[in-house]
Amino acid sequence: MTNDLFSSWVEHHLKDRLSRFIRIGNKVIMTNNSIPALYAIQYSEFDIKKGAYVYYETAKTNFSEDQKFQWIRNFVCPEPNLQNKLIVLTIENQKLLGCPVIIYDEEKYKNNRNEFRFNACFIVSSQADALKYEVAVRKLAKYLRTLEVDSCFLTDEFLKQKYLKPALDEIVKQINDNGEQCSVKMYSSIFVNLKLLEQRADPPPVASSDVPMFCNNIDLNDLEQMDQMTQRVIASIDGLRHVNKIAQDTDTELALVKAAMQNLIYHNVIRLVPIFSYKNRYIVTSKVQELYTNINLQKELVFFVVRNGAKDCVSFYDCFRMICAFDHGSLVKDVVNKIKANNIDEKKLVQYCVLKEYLRRVRDYRISLDESIYMDTNNNSVNGTVDSTDLAKIRLKKTLRELCDGTNDSDNLACLGYIFNSRSIPIARKPTQQPTTPADSYLIVWK
Repeated sequence: MTNDLFSSWVEHHLKDRLSRFIRIGNKVIMTNNSIPALYAIQYSEFDIKKGAYVYYETAKTNFSEDQKFQWIRNFVCPEPNLQNKLIVLTIENQKLLGCPVIIYDEEKYKNNRNEFRFNACFIVSSQADALKYEVAVRKLAKYLRTLEVDSCFLTDEFLKQKYLKPALDEIVKQINDNGEQCSVKMYSSIFVNLKLLEQRADPPPVASSDVPMFCNNIDLNDLEQMDQMTQRVIASIDGLRHVNKIAQDTDTELALVKAAMQNLIYHNVIRLVPIFSYKNRYIVTSKVQELYTNINLQKELVFFVVRNGAKDCVSFYDCFRMICAFDHGSLVKDVVNKIKANNIDEKKLVQYCVLKEYLRRVRDYRISLDESIYMDTNNNSVNGTVDSTDLAKIRLKKTLRELCDGTNDSDNLACLGYIFNSRSIPIARKPTQQPTTPADSYLIVWK
């Protein structure tokens, strides 16, 4: 290989290697062909003479003191009405996330209007999801508040210089190097443990007939940070009440309850299962093999499904025998009558098995054989268009015959006020709805 060819090869090779690194200030961070999880941490305080100012930042960013900090200083250390709230600001290709903290103490901060304000902000990419960083930002603010209250950690210049600056640098380094998490010694024997939330898919749409069930324990500290509406919704979740019922019991708009449910699903607090009824049909899934071979899952099942007030213990054999009794042709009431286990709460058993995917609900969809409901509805429109208000009225005036189009199962129809008797004849249980005559014909599809 000639010298020219060798030089060109080395230049190309080095460019390829260096393209995986970015420079922030005086520091180089490896990117692995992707944007780093955390650009920098900016710690700011409020002074009665200087106002809000940047005390320390791990790297230069768009929000630095000599850049555009003067534009956002009133939001970094804001008024009391924004304390403990997540602040999200975006400038060009970077985003700032912070949680302002205000500590009140007339003696300790008598020279600073009897209060101390600070904010430790994360600087990330403008394309990053703020929800991914919210927990870590709030947790870091909580750590620093506790250290200040107990040890004057943030108002003692010596402690800040010796411990705070190196700790913030180490947090950025570990989060970028250790898979978006860190465990850093802040001061004395206190360690800061932070972890970014993993990226999750958008939660599925919530139907009025869905029943929420808890899939994880809730920390009381996390519950206190939730809004009042979410707290009311959580208090009404019992694994049996559907979303529409919860909205009625909490006197909350249905759309707001559904939005709260989607938020809880996103954070893996709840999952949705179908409404329980003794007329429901279920089928065993292949996942039941995992239950059969895992002793810990068996203990969890037995503990969950025991009936309240039962004197005798529940055996896994009885629970597993009842689970395996479900097939396409068996109703819940038939299985309960066939396997008489007085200590097993069949409601808990079915809902738990659906939650864990040991059972799957076989839903029934009714299709009206009246062809007129499938005809074009443009007769009510002018020049082929329908006004939005008229369209809303048309939807509100839907009859049961129109609802039975193969897209609504019996749960959705029940939430709208329609039920079916033992002979599959529809009945209106709300006085405002018109009952359908037995002459109507319906085709039932199970799937």
